[in-house]
Amino acid sequence: MSTAQNQPSTRHKIIIGIDYGTTFSGVSYATTDKSDIDDIHIISSWPGEQHAMWKTPTRIAYARENPQIESDRWGFQVDPKLISYSWTKLLLDKNAAVGEHDDPALYKMAGSGMLQLPAFRGAAGVCEDFLHEVYDYVSKKLSREMTALTFDTTPMECWITLPAIWSDEAKDATLAAAKRAGFGNRTGDEVFTIAEPEAAAIATLKRFSSRNALNPIKTNENILICDCGGGTVDITTYMVTQVVPHLEFEELHIGVGGKCGSTYIDRNLHTLLSERFGSRFKDLAFAQKGPGSRFMISFEKYKRDFGLSDDRDIREIGPIRLDVADSVHYDEDERMVKLTYEDMQALFDPVISEITSLVSQQVKEAKSKKNANIDRIILVGGFAESPYLNNALEDWCWQNGDITLICPEYPQSAVVRGAALRGLEGIAPRMKHVRRHYGIELHMPFREGIDPEEKHFFDRMDNMKRCHHRMEWLISKGDEVVQGTYRTAYCSREYNPGQENCYEDKLYSSSLVDAPEYCTHPRVDEVGTIKTTFPANFDYGPGKVSKYNSELGKDIHKFSFHILVIFGSKGSNLTFKTVVDGNVVSTADIEFNQR
Repeated sequence: MSTAQNQPSTRHKIIIGIDYGTTFSGVSYATTDKSDIDDIHIISSWPGEQHAMWKTPTRIAYARENPQIESDRWGFQVDPKLISYSWTKLLLDKNAAVGEHDDPALYKMAGSGMLQLPAFRGAAGVCEDFLHEVYDYVSKKLSREMTALTFDTTPMECWITLPAIWSDEAKDATLAAAKRAGFGNRTGDEVFTIAEPEAAAIATLKRFSSRNALNPIKTNENILICDCGGGTVDITTYMVTQVVPHLEFEELHIGVGGKCGSTYIDRNLHTLLSERFGSRFKDLAFAQKGPGSRFMISFEKYKRDFGLSDDRDIREIGPIRLDVADSVHYDEDERMVKLTYEDMQALFDPVISEITSLVSQQVKEAKSKKNANIDRIILVGGFAESPYLNNALEDWCWQNGDITLICPEYPQSAVVRGAALRGLEGIAPRMKHVRRHYGIELHMPFREGIDPEEKHFFDRMDNMKRCHHRMEWLISKGDEVVQGTYRTAYCSREYNPGQENCYEDKLYSSSLVDAPEYCTHPRVDEVGTIKTTFPANFDYGPGKVSKYNSELGKDIHKFSFHILVIFGSKGSNLTFKTVVDGNVVSTADIEFNQR
């Protein structure tokens, strides 16, 4: 990416960063008349909370289900006694295959009250409703700060962060929900998406590139960003290619990740207590044991501080009414669950194991595929503040080449700060790596040596047998892409003159190292259907071919076009365009299969 490409628009704008998280969400903002990381404001005052907080709980309660409230409540406003919904973000990617490092029990928890949805709203709808509350609150806050007139007449550019490991369906669902919630809807407003580790890298590398920074980064350093959030862990390594006069960096190779964030610990707690107390715990109402309950708030304090010392005292969590007798695991009088130090370790260790495994995988791949050593690991995200996680990663770093581990100040704000910085300064990796193979199904003649774009192609293929389910991979896993990299898929179709003509092509992907030859392979996923529409008055150009079919007794009209699949555009989502005779004629849409 050239320096010119990397610069933001000179038009005055409001830049908004949205970190829509599994457990907590944050918002940052800045205006383009300022251009420094220190000019980015992070909202720390939230409805329902008196103290300054970087983020608000990603939680919503609907008035239609809670007669005691007159309007929907969100974030800190949600009382533990209300029927509410949390962790909805994880359900946006529910159709994706379970990854190697995902918590295997993640989606089994729905039956125990976790990961619930209201009967009247799907995951994308709950996401939209929560983001609408955020949009409304942020808009009113900015209107007060800069006057309503200034806010109303200043375009807003919004960057919403997404896990890099997410499916294309989940990315699209989040972007669509944000737009329905209000982001990008005013005249001149725009909304884009950015991968969470990329946003974290922008913020942390910018901070460490300062002349006054402690341990400043250097050119050619390889820096692993380990973003540990509530629901997901994303790991990507970047090589710093330039520090002065301005920061430049690029992805070293393909990142890794999994759904193994700090909520994995909460699920382990529920599993442990279900084993110890059986139905007495399993059948408890969601309000008593779910996210936001007094019980889980009590546990959150111990979870946050675990590892801070070698304190072996019993942790008492509650209150919670279990209707069981006094035991080493439960205080009946105080209604407190008792957890030993070893119990806490058992809750944490499976999560730590997955995170260190991901880090180890990334470090080994950097060495084997790029002959590169990792110079430092920067730990960010809400879970990054865990002393137990920091201690475990420090031990791992010492045992694996004494790699430097850094957890910067306010690691939970790195992602949302980086999102705003992306819009404010245009900072972005110069080059990325595609995480999956992408392609379409071929229906081409068996005969070799035939050029599908030659003039008489349609005549020559009329009576040929065709090979079905064969894949044409447009881009391969690991391929390097810069902003606007595209691949073309050739399509040939019959059309009816004077009528609207609609065509569908299926887009497939695979995460295997070597792309399968056929789309029927079990590890090939159907991403969705690319839909291309040509209006009734469309000029199909000189490439069209007409031929009389004696069997049908009518003329058959055929033409060809290309579908451009664009990778690495401004944002993290796939985009598509339709090209006829070398000219872009429309934007094609994709319909995901399991929305």
